Formats: sequence, C-alpha cells, structure tokens
Amino acid sequence: MKTLQFGILVLIVSVCLQRSVAAAQWDASEEEGAYTTAPTPPPAPPEQMVTTTPQNFVEEPQEKKGLDVSFTWSLGIGVPIVLDVPRDEVRPGANLFFFGGADFGWFILGGDVGLQWTPINLNGQVVNGVALSGRHPLTRIYLTLPEVRFQIPDLKVVLPYISGAFDMNFWNFAEQAVGCGYWYCSAYNVYRFTPGFTGKAGLGFEIKNGVYIDTGFQFSFTGKGNFFADSGWWLAPYVGVLVRRR
Repeated sequence: MKTLQFGILVLIVSVCLQRSVAAAQWDASEEEGAYTTAPTPPPAPPEQMVTTTPQNFVEEPQEKKGLDVSFTWSLGIGVPIVLDVPRDEVRPGANLFFFGGADFGWFILGGDVGLQWTPINLNGQVVNGVALSGRHPLTRIYLTLPEVRFQIPDLKVVLPYISGAFDMNFWNFAEQAVGCGYWYCSAYNVYRFTPGFTGKAGLGFEIKNGVYIDTGFQFSFTGKGNFFADSGWWLAPYVGVLVRRR
C-alpha cells in the first residue's frame, strides 16, 4: 500500500515539473520575441517626405521684350545731274550728305543733312541787274526730315532699301547782302527757301560686321518757293559708307 502511494506521488510531482518547465519556456520565448522585434522608426521630417501627389508648378510669366531699336547712319557723296536744262550751262556737281535714324529692323525713321554744289556757266547772264561771266556754284543747304526708309534686313551680304523724305532746301546763287553792326559792315550770302521731296533706292554691300559700302540713286524735286520761278528735278547717283549696328 505504501508502495502504491509513493508511485502516485512521484507521478504527480513529475507532471507538475513538466508543466512548470513548459510555462517557463513559453515565457522565455515571449521575452526573446519582445527584444528581437525592431522598434518602429520615427516619421521623417516634412521636407524629406516623398509624396506621390503631383505638385502644381506655377509658370512665371515671361517678361515681354521691348522694341528692338538701334542706330544706323551713313556718309556719302553724290553727283547731282539737273534734268531738262542745257548741259553746257548747268554742269554735274557734288552733294555731301549725312544720314542717321532709328533702325527698327524692317524700316528706319530718320533724316538727312547735306550740302550741294552745281556749277553754272554764266556766259554773260544778268543776275539781279549784274552781268556775270565765268562759272559760279549754285549752292544748296538742305535738311531732310522726316525720312522713312524701308529695307530687307535679314540678307547676309546685301542690304536693299528704298526711302522717301520731305526736303527743306535753302538756295544761294551769287546773291549777297550787306549787314552792319556798331563798328563795321560785312557781306554775307543770302539763302532762299524752297520745299521739296527726295526718293532713294540703294543697295548696301556688307564688308565686315555691319559696315556696308552704300550705293544708290537719289531722285529729287524742288518746288518754286522763294528762289525758283519753276519747279525742277535732278538725279544724283551716290556712294558712301553705311554702318548698321544690331
């Protein structure tokens, strides 16, 4: 009887020991899992976060470019040939001029200033009651304003153009007057005004970086005004230098 009771006691003790060992192993596994699991990282700063939502970039309006304007000028010499006059009396002369204007690309708005001489053979003609002989110059000082020039600016080698302008002409031919001051008197040339018009057709040949050899023809008209009794016409081929900077 005692032997049976001892065996039952041993069986109960062994069962309790097995349960205790299993429970201890279970708790140890939970503790190891708690230490091996990586902690959740903190959220990234807002500036480093990647978003899949497309951002709407506002395009800044482009600045409007202003009107591209430069300065074009030319200096030349022409040979005025008066039309419908006796060739032995009115000879071809010389015309020095300067042109300048604001260059807008396809057109130029500017003006001319110049000095022109035309030799006149008098052959005993009477001017202002005085008989003159020999050769005297018919002098013209003029201001052309405004002058509008149309051109083709995009060609590589040549620059063709045409222009039209209103002329303010001041003429003198062997006419003088005497002016006196407080202590002395002096003679001066008298210039008389006539209105006119000039048209040009020219062609520039580029030689280097916007510098051209300028050639063309000038066709001019003058009204009666205070100098001529009749209107007159003349043609003047010219050559010069034209500078166009862009």
